[in-house]
Amino acid sequence: MAEKLRYSKIIENHVLKCVRGAVSKKDTFHSMQHLQNAPKSMTTFYKHYGSLWIKEHTEIMSQIGARVYDQALNGDPKDGVTFKSQELSLRAKGGWSPQNTVNEVEQEIDPELDIAAADQLMNLLGFDNDEPDKENNG
Repeated sequence: MAEKLRYSKIIENHVLKCVRGAVSKKDTFHSMQHLQNAPKSMTTFYKHYGSLWIKEHTEIMSQIGARVYDQALNGDPKDGVTFKSQELSLRAKGGWSPQNTVNEVEQEIDPELDIAAADQLMNLLGFDNDEPDKENNG
């Protein structure tokens, strides 16, 4: 029977270092293979160190997200610029993208040329709405 893998403080520190350095789970796993008691499969890695990785990653993303939202709402204290953080927030959470932006141009229509669709159809069919109704007048 294979010996059960023990939890290692050295590997824990390696995992924390990788998460804090924005290293992916897969690369974290591969980068620890030289260490003693390193998990030999991703399943074992998740079993022993997955919750640690998720907890640390969530904490970091929460801090970054809070900072971005603060800048988006209040501006960057150093330069007062909010555009970059606002754009990032809109792209990430608002579904906005520059390609989806519609530029509407207001165009004034000459009132003399503005004909309702029904009136235009009646004119094309040969009915003149401007003439008085002959049946009612006479």
